[in-house]
Amino acid sequence: MKYNHEVAIAIMSSSIIAHLTPLQSRAAIAQLTSTSSKYQNLINIAKCAGWAKKEGASMLFLPECLGFIGQSSDDTLKNAEFFCLDPESSGSQLQQIYDNDANDQSYHHSLENTILRCSSLDNDLSTGCHVHDLNEREIANTDVSILNGLRTIAIKSGLWISAGGIHEACDPTKQRVYNSHIILDSLGEIVAHYRKIHLFDVCIPSKKISLLESATTAPGTKLVVCDSPIGRLGLSTCYDIRFGEMYRELVEKGGADVLLAPSAFTVPTGKSHWHILLRARAIENQCYVLAAAQYGKHNQKRESYGHSIAIDPWGEVLTDAGGFDGPGTRDSFGESGGILSPAIILCNIETDKINTVRERIPIKEHRRKSNFSF
Repeated sequence: MKYNHEVAIAIMSSSIIAHLTPLQSRAAIAQLTSTSSKYQNLINIAKCAGWAKKEGASMLFLPECLGFIGQSSDDTLKNAEFFCLDPESSGSQLQQIYDNDANDQSYHHSLENTILRCSSLDNDLSTGCHVHDLNEREIANTDVSILNGLRTIAIKSGLWISAGGIHEACDPTKQRVYNSHIILDSLGEIVAHYRKIHLFDVCIPSKKISLLESATTAPGTKLVVCDSPIGRLGLSTCYDIRFGEMYRELVEKGGADVLLAPSAFTVPTGKSHWHILLRARAIENQCYVLAAAQYGKHNQKRESYGHSIAIDPWGEVLTDAGGFDGPGTRDSFGESGGILSPAIILCNIETDKINTVRERIPIKEHRRKSNFSF
C-alpha cells in the first residue's frame, strides 16, 4: 500500500504549544473496561483524569471504544453520535458542535466532582473517588454526549486528551459510522481528528472470534499527526498497528515522535501479537509508542486483552498495566487489587532519548542509501 500517493497526510499543528513541550513530559495511559453505559464510561475516564492530574501528567491517553461497547453492530450504530467532523477543520470551526448540543448537561457536574476528588492529594484510592450525586439509573445514553463529556473532563482537569476511538456518525440514517481518534487540548478544543483506516474483519472459528468491523464502520483515508505537550503525535487505532508502512509515513513524512495505538484487542490476538507488534513499531521507527487498551469482560459476548503500555524508542517496555495473561509492571494507579481497570500508567517522554537512539542507529539515513530490486 503506497500511502504517499493514495492517502493524504493531514498535519494539524498549534502555534501556542511550541513553548509547552519540555525535554521531559509526563503521559498518563488509561486502561478501561467500557460497557454500554456512556455515563459510567465517562465517570471512569474522569477518575483517570483526576489521577493523571494528581500525578503531574500533561496528557491522558484513552483506548478505542472508550465511550461505548455494546453486544451487537446494531447497538453500535444506535449509540453512535452525530457530529460529522471535517479532518481539516480547526478547533474554532468545530465550536458549533458544542454550542448545538441540546442534551441534558447535569451529568457534567458528576464528572467535574469526580475529577476534583480523584485529584485530591489526600484521596485514598482504596475508598474510590466517584461522587454519587445523580441517580445513575435514570441517565440514558440519549442524554449523554461522549464528545462533550470529554471536553468537560479536559477543561476541568487541565489535561490534553487522546480519545482513542469514538463512533462518529456522518450519515443521519447511521448505516455506517467512522471509528474516530480525536485529540482535545486542555481548553476542550479539537486539534486533531483521525478516522481509522484499517478495519478489523476477522473470523477465527477455533477461538470463537467473528468480528466484521466494516459492517458498521467506514474506513478513513487520511494520515494525521499533531503537536502536543509531550511531542509530535502520530495517530492510529488498534488494527492499524499491523500495517508498518503506515507508521513509516507518520514518522518520515509527518515527523511523529510518539506513535499512538489505542486499542480493544481480543484476548487470543492480544496474547500472541500485542507486545510484539507494538515493540516492533517502536524499534523500526525509533519512536515512543503509547497504547491505551480495553481490558476485561465488557458484556456476555466480548472481552478485551488489556495491557495498556508505554514503549521507548529502543523497544523497551517502560510500563504495562497488565491484562489477561499477567500483571504487567505493577505500577498502575486504580481503585482495586489485581489487574486494574479503570487505571492509569505513567511514563515520561524524553526528547533526548529519541535523538540518542536515532543517532546510535541512523535507520532513516541508511534507508535512503539502500538500493535493491528483484
